Amino acid sequence: MSEHAQFMLEKQKLDGFVAQKFNIVGVKEDLSGAWLQLEHPGGETATLHLTTANARKYYATLLIKQGQEQN
Repeated sequence: MSEHAQFMLEKQKLDGFVAQKFNIVGVKEDLSGAWLQLEHPGGETATLHLTTANARKYYATLLIKQGQEQN
């Protein structure tokens, strides 16, 4: 799978969680990518592993936007 196709797949997964009103509540970065801890206001939790650099930049943008919306 190409790098762009992998990024689009990871972006779609993350966008799906955001559309369901999940918030990023934790991030663990390591050499294999970023592990996002997601939480829904109703209490449901999920973990998402992002491996591409573009997906990692994308979640950072969403995290900044999420922080601005909370303030």
